[in-house]
Amino acid sequence: MHSTMSTGTTKITRQVLSVEGEQLPLTIARSSGVGAALVILPSAFGVAPDLEAQMEELGADASLVVTFDPFFRTDSGHAPYDDMARVMARVKGVQPERIYRDLRALIEWARAESRGRPVVMLGICFGGPFAFRAAADGLVSGVVTWHGTGLEKHLDRVVEMRCPMRLHFGSVDPFVPPPAVEAVRAAFAGRDDVQVFVHEGATHGFSHPAAVKAYNETAERAAMSSLRELVAAVGSQA
Repeated sequence: MHSTMSTGTTKITRQVLSVEGEQLPLTIARSSGVGAALVILPSAFGVAPDLEAQMEELGADASLVVTFDPFFRTDSGHAPYDDMARVMARVKGVQPERIYRDLRALIEWARAESRGRPVVMLGICFGGPFAFRAAADGLVSGVVTWHGTGLEKHLDRVVEMRCPMRLHFGSVDPFVPPPAVEAVRAAFAGRDDVQVFVHEGATHGFSHPAAVKAYNETAERAAMSSLRELVAAVGSQA
């Protein structure tokens, strides 16, 4: 089952991927990109329209852009940015191992669907630790995080995270305070392929254009450019 919507030269396709007997809902963007395939684990708000717009833009660089609804089993669809009660309930009810198995299946699908292209992963907010784990397990060839939460708690396998990374934080993010950022920076000290960016004045959720109170255009544009750069760089090495 799938449907398609065209926006300019980008095609947004929705379909399902069978994972352990369940139907994982996918949102896919394809355009003219020839870089690495890009797999996105969205924030707890889910696959919102502004994320889809970013995917359309990223399709100019990535050979394939795909994300999924990590909450489809219990609370499907995207949550409004002002519905924090719903979002916190989602986070509280997260089953990390279940989501990680979905993610692994999607990464394998993206690699096959893009005819063996390397895969870069973007982890947004709670998706950040999953991106770290995917890197440590050797599933991806590059990682980007946007205001990733709890990354400082997932540094025990840093030596196994051998792929290039671009890690973006906001300087006034209450969920990712400066000590957390500095712990991440220290863990990757000496790694020229891992870049840590702290965007002045940006708070949590700076990458969500439709989140009026959180969005920071300067930070979001820089984070998008960084992602596009890594997708192109990883793709060129294939």
